[in-house]
Amino acid sequence: MAKKILIMDDDPTIADLLTEALADEGYETFMTTQSLRFYDAVREHQPDLVMLDLMMPYLDGRDELKLMAMAVDRQIPVIVVTAFLGAGNEEKEFREAGVAHIVYKPFDLDKLVELVKQTIGEPGGRKA
Repeated sequence: MAKKILIMDDDPTIADLLTEALADEGYETFMTTQSLRFYDAVREHQPDLVMLDLMMPYLDGRDELKLMAMAVDRQIPVIVVTAFLGAGNEEKEFREAGVAHIVYKPFDLDKLVELVKQTIGEPGGRKA
């Protein structure tokens, strides 16, 4: 069974790009571009990894991390994909909330895919 990845980015272009690239690698991908739907998406899909934007309308990435902790009974690794250059200043808090990596936009798609493999392994279960 393929590993599941939930992509949360309010920019549909980025969400589509990540969804397609990771699906092409063999991951089962789900996306939402509306922050108010994130909690339900996490509960419904129970992903192995979340890729999360920080700067979004209504609920930002920090809010989403808190909601995710309430949605599941296990810690899901998170890769933050953000244009917020100050994210590194909050690294300790992000790590405590399950953030494995912070990637800044614009990003190198090939390197980001490799980072996913390092974080959760190959789509079918092997570690990269």
